[in-house]
Amino acid sequence: MILVGILLINFQSFSGVKERKKINGIKAKQIALTKVPGATFANVLEFDSESDKSYKGQISYRGVVYNFEINVYTGKIINWSEENNK
Repeated sequence: MILVGILLINFQSFSGVKERKKINGIKAKQIALTKVPGATFANVLEFDSESDKSYKGQISYRGVVYNFEINVYTGKIINWSEENNK
């Protein structure tokens, strides 16, 4: 019985099927905030984590609105835009 369990575990590790791990929302916000020096979590106005592929959000800081989209698996910024809020 033990041998069957060992074979099953080894098969799963060699089958190439890996569960992809997502970054959490806090980490995604931290990534976006690194692009806006001086901005804090309080400056994140909108944040959407409903998508299985990306986090979308908006940062407002010193008259500029920053829109971002971050891949939930890699943490890479997919889209970034800036617009004056004046």
